[in-house]
Amino acid sequence: MRLLNKMLVVAALVIPTYSHAASIACDAAIENKVTLNMGCEVGSQKNDKLNPTLAVNDDAMFGITNWEFFGKIFEGGSGDNSLDINLSTGNYTFSATGDLQMGTWSMTSGIWTAFDDIMLVFKGGNPNFTGYHIKDGEISGSYMTPQLKDGKPQDISHISFYGVKGDGVECQATPCGPIPPVPEPSSIALFMLGMTGVGCAVRRRKNKQ
Repeated sequence: MRLLNKMLVVAALVIPTYSHAASIACDAAIENKVTLNMGCEVGSQKNDKLNPTLAVNDDAMFGITNWEFFGKIFEGGSGDNSLDINLSTGNYTFSATGDLQMGTWSMTSGIWTAFDDIMLVFKGGNPNFTGYHIKDGEISGSYMTPQLKDGKPQDISHISFYGVKGDGVECQATPCGPIPPVPEPSSIALFMLGMTGVGCAVRRRKNKQ
């Protein structure tokens, strides 16, 4: 019985667990760097990571935990400024005109037929990522980098597009939706080893009876 208990403890320890943090409200210096927004929050992590869970959902940005990731712009430099989003309701585009510190953003007219909520996330080299909850119905606005170091604006590394789809909307192409957790190979091996040990302990006990 002691061996069985030890094996169960080992198995429990190697199964991945994911903690949830919380975002914080933006300070006055950056809350209106992106227009037109109805909220600004700073994430608890350096990057808006996608694996094993979306950082924006871990932080429950704007009280929402079912954001879906649709892609990034500017990740390859200032020329990479357009993102196509393909859904069952149609094809939409999110784009920006400007540079890595300021400019304007725009979305295809009609995009709000596909989404209930839209968030733009800005990430640069220094502080944590910053999310802006776009006002319902707005399809264009301006942006200035919220990445500040000693009060000085820093280049953004990318702008990510997140949305919450409306009822009946389906993805027609990737990227779309959260990436499911994938345990590391070493974790899987340890888990299987633990389960094998449990099986052996049970068989020994039966043989002794």
